[in-house]
Amino acid sequence: MIYCLGFLISLAAGFLTVRLLTAGRLNFILHILLALELGLGINGLVTFYTQILFNQFNRWLPIGIVILGTSVLFFNLYKEFLKNSMKLPKKNKSSSKIKQLSSLTGWAFWADFQFTPAQGWGLLALAILAIPLAICANYFYMGGWDAWSCWNLKAKFIFSSQENWRDVLSPNFWRSNTHYPLLWPLINVWFSDLAGNFDQTIPMLNSITITLLTAGILLFGLLDLTASLWASIGAAIAVTALPFGLILYTSQYSDALVGLFLLSAFLCLVLSEKHDIPKLKILSMVFLGLMSFTKNEGLVLAAIAAMAIFWHERNNKKQLKNLIITFLITALPTIIFTLFIAPKNEAFINGLLSANKPTHWTRLAIILMYPWRVEFIASYWHGLWYLIFSGIILAGRKLWKSILGIIGLTLTLYIGIVMANYAINTFFEIGWWLSTTLSRILFALLPTIVLWLGLGLTLTAV
Repeated sequence: MIYCLGFLISLAAGFLTVRLLTAGRLNFILHILLALELGLGINGLVTFYTQILFNQFNRWLPIGIVILGTSVLFFNLYKEFLKNSMKLPKKNKSSSKIKQLSSLTGWAFWADFQFTPAQGWGLLALAILAIPLAICANYFYMGGWDAWSCWNLKAKFIFSSQENWRDVLSPNFWRSNTHYPLLWPLINVWFSDLAGNFDQTIPMLNSITITLLTAGILLFGLLDLTASLWASIGAAIAVTALPFGLILYTSQYSDALVGLFLLSAFLCLVLSEKHDIPKLKILSMVFLGLMSFTKNEGLVLAAIAAMAIFWHERNNKKQLKNLIITFLITALPTIIFTLFIAPKNEAFINGLLSANKPTHWTRLAIILMYPWRVEFIASYWHGLWYLIFSGIILAGRKLWKSILGIIGLTLTLYIGIVMANYAINTFFEIGWWLSTTLSRILFALLPTIVLWLGLGLTLTAV
């Protein structure tokens, strides 16, 4: 019950923010999905600011700030509605408070939304996907290794340790990736604030929510852009319904958040061009800023994606300025954490300078061969990468033009930087490191890769 209340508060905060940016011109179902995702991110950022300002846990403060902000947005929306209603002929104005409220509800929330059979099939597909997801999430109730040793451990510390919450960042806990940003644990802390205790059910339910958001945004995003129902459903199934994908999504790892934010950022960019909603690009920057606060890989990926989008918008100086400011404001918690709070990464040795553990050509050869000789053909992917590479060949040059080219450039540069990091950081034995992390890196990229490929294989001009 408490989780449902937190769910609704998050949805309201995100919904009104998206409404402010899109003026109700976005597909209603996509609006709902993006709003909930944004609401979860807002919860995490607000919790972070209260922690660093007061240096201790304050149960009701993060919740109160989100509710207050939501109320301000609602009253601004109400003022906008009244302003617009004044322009109507007298005979069209609502004659009672009830009718006026009904008009406001329709104008603010669903506008001229029309439900179609294709959307019904899409929602049914999500409902079916939720069944194995819920079963798997209950099986992985405590999450995977990085969940209970890293993300959930940090959430418990922040929730329980009052002014000593920063002790979880002690170098003694280096195996818990103390240098990683805190968005995922802070989202769970916000819900724990509402519940009054840290309950393991919260990260489990949030992992289900994030998975369904990923599937839904990919499905309805492709449906909106391509009008191809079954291809859109197939894309959502490929990303979320493979056994390996179900395990990673329900393991309560931050990689799922990285994948969701990257997908949403690029989808908003494409939708802004198709529907001529320039402010959707602002939302794209917000998602990239949130992604930078998930983990270090998310920070690198967000920086690459943001720079690529800035380059794409270089001829629109006013828009470019707004995008840069939005990204920096949303990424401010990442900047504060990285510069002033995060400890040194204890699991890093610069192999280019180290005499004891230098990088070498054998290591580089393993890094270059491993994806092709092991990862892409691994049985747990069930041949998915064969389909992806076949699709890339079929789509050809279209994948490298306009916005699709920006997506392709971002993915290519990021993978290149990841491979360079594998080569330079010699702290870990490379075979073990690749076998335990590369699959998760690809998992985080997969929703965006499928979106990129799905658009490239259609006749839709992007």
